[in-house]
Amino acid sequence: MRISSRNWLVLVASLVFVAAAAHGQKVATKTSGDYDFAAHKKYMWKKNYLMTRQNPDTNEVLNLKIVKAVNQQLAAKGFVEVKENPDFYVYYDGGGNANIRSGGASDADPGPTTTADTNPGFGLTDGPPVSPNTWMKVNGQIEFYAVPAGSSKSAWEATCTKTFRDPDKALKDMDKEVNEWVSKSFKDFPPKAKK
Repeated sequence: MRISSRNWLVLVASLVFVAAAAHGQKVATKTSGDYDFAAHKKYMWKKNYLMTRQNPDTNEVLNLKIVKAVNQQLAAKGFVEVKENPDFYVYYDGGGNANIRSGGASDADPGPTTTADTNPGFGLTDGPPVSPNTWMKVNGQIEFYAVPAGSSKSAWEATCTKTFRDPDKALKDMDKEVNEWVSKSFKDFPPKAKK
């Protein structure tokens, strides 16, 4: 089904995350405790969760792109990915939901009322037949977490959301979308240590 192929955004959308979008990404960050990321530079990935309606191969490609973009952001800030003994862990939860909306539904002929209706209008009553105005938008969200080793509570979180008005275009611009989501989410990372 065509609609299912658009729902990867999650995005992401999202994610991941387009010039055709009505709104840019919105990012909210939260810190808790007094963990000093500036003094702890080694990180390791935990399991990520990405819930989309795409096939598993597309989800895996998207996951790899997100991880790569985060690694690049963190490396640029002096953090190092390790395979053991990290100072903190990084992971994300991402997904999206699709909304199908129709315009002018109350003014439009709803179509056939029974199977015997041989002349459905799909338009305005007493006017020319017009197709219902229908479009789809996807609300994507991704949440990034940084959890100190030995703790079960995150010391830093960033939640990035975006509404996509053209999910097909966003899917074609996946690299651009992922990079925008990640760079905005990690813009103020690491948080300043509390004194």
